[in-house]
Amino acid sequence: MTERMIGCSGGNLHDIDHFLKVYALAETIGEREGLDGETQTVLEAAAVLHDIACPLCRER
Repeated sequence: MTERMIGCSGGNLHDIDHFLKVYALAETIGEREGLDGETQTVLEAAAVLHDIACPLCRER
């Protein structure tokens, strides 16, 4: 999923760096909280996709 999001970022290094940091934090928090696999997957997906509209917003 992260590879696809990088492709959608239009090469914006700030956006890529941001969602990778959020993803890493969410992954760590979910693991430390002992989330089940399905919930962990949803958490990580939400972390990667949380700012998906930012490139569109900047166009407008």
